[in-house]
Amino acid sequence: MTLTDSSGHAIEVMVRDLSSRGMSAAAAGMPPACNDVLRARMEDGRELWGIVRWVNGNLFGMEFDIHA
Repeated sequence: MTLTDSSGHAIEVMVRDLSSRGMSAAAAGMPPACNDVLRARMEDGRELWGIVRWVNGNLFGMEFDIHA
């Protein structure tokens, strides 16, 4: 999975948990901020957009926009 912010800048992460509604991850550097919009590009070519709902240190949770 490739994770980018809304400007297209890559965010290096280790995915901790993934579901159809969202994911939690650990950022290798600075995590995104709450309410940041992110894009997750899956290995099969699908793209999911979502919003960061929580941040705790370098850990964060993203809720996917499943209505897009």
